[in-house]
Amino acid sequence: MSDREFTMPDGRSLEAYLRDYHLMLEQIASGSPPELEELSEAPLIRNWKIEEVIYTTGERYRHIFGNFEGHPFILEGGYGRTSPLLQLDRGMTWARCRSRVYRLQEPRSKWEAG
Repeated sequence: MSDREFTMPDGRSLEAYLRDYHLMLEQIASGSPPELEELSEAPLIRNWKIEEVIYTTGERYRHIFGNFEGHPFILEGGYGRTSPLLQLDRGMTWARCRSRVYRLQEPRSKWEAG
């Protein structure tokens, strides 16, 4: 690796990001929900919906779009999207995405425009 250590946008080293991602994939494979502490610290998404995004590479991923609270990079109450969705709780109260876990409240009504 070069003299400069690669850092992810959230401040984690690439090594830490890959370790955390591996652990998350193990949790998904085992069917384990997030720990209560992880959920209590997770950003909240309100008025959310899931949409597929098609990248210029042709890859397709589902993302959660909505209003965020407690996110390190999205303004409080601001509208944004998650990293690709990996797991959605059956009760739709939490979701695991590539970068972190989210708490979910108030999905957008399917009857709303936009």
